[in-house]
Amino acid sequence: MDLPDTKPDAIEDVFAYVEDNVAPIIKEVCNSHEIPDGVEDYNWLINYISLLAERTPARRKVYKKPMVDIAKRMSQMMLATPERFESIKLRMKENGVEDDDKVSYEDLRKFIFEENYTISFDNNTHVNNLLTAIDVIIPILGDRNWTVAYVPPEVGDFICSDNPVSLHWTTQKERGIWSSPGHGLRETEVSIPLSSRIMLLGRFEMLPPSIVISSKRNLAILNSYTGMYADRFIYSKENDFVWFKRDHTIGNVADFKLMIFEKSESE
Repeated sequence: MDLPDTKPDAIEDVFAYVEDNVAPIIKEVCNSHEIPDGVEDYNWLINYISLLAERTPARRKVYKKPMVDIAKRMSQMMLATPERFESIKLRMKENGVEDDDKVSYEDLRKFIFEENYTISFDNNTHVNNLLTAIDVIIPILGDRNWTVAYVPPEVGDFICSDNPVSLHWTTQKERGIWSSPGHGLRETEVSIPLSSRIMLLGRFEMLPPSIVISSKRNLAILNSYTGMYADRFIYSKENDFVWFKRDHTIGNVADFKLMIFEKSESE
């Protein structure tokens, strides 16, 4: 972050403050298997979930892609015709912006339309995107009904990932081209593993305050949601874990690695 009279790590200090305050709350949730009753503790938990949902490299990529696409399209529009380009150069000079006449219109147009370049944004832009997204989803997450899911050791373990908050449909049906779940849509569920034993599940529909995951099938389904959202890393307490395969059978780590390999080969 780069602002006048502001420490570069000011935003990180705010995030650390949230994490420090929510740590004992999460510990109590894991011990009691209950969502906090108090408004303040509940708000800390919801704010933390919103951070987990948006403060990841995967989410940064999501916000960066349309900005890059728009910047490229705008550049191509500016160079669509020589007349338009000259008009833009004239306005630039009127505004005191120097241009480099050493690069011809043809060379610049070729460079822009071939797209053999990268576009990057400063950290302030990414922080602004992050804070905007957090502000949007905090009240929506707070409106969900939350349950604490516990999985006994004999059933297996929850896994976690570098993008741990999963948003998925609770009912499978044809949804046309608008098939992606959204934070404000009904028939959706948010899942967040807090430990190998505890996961939070949030829906707009009514839920019991706590549940026990008593079957490997249900554990595999929840682990699949976590794995599906992973960017680069999956974390597991043990060397093996269960997940739900596309053929509706339960897979293990070897099956998961094979699935990743087959997907990479097909791309």
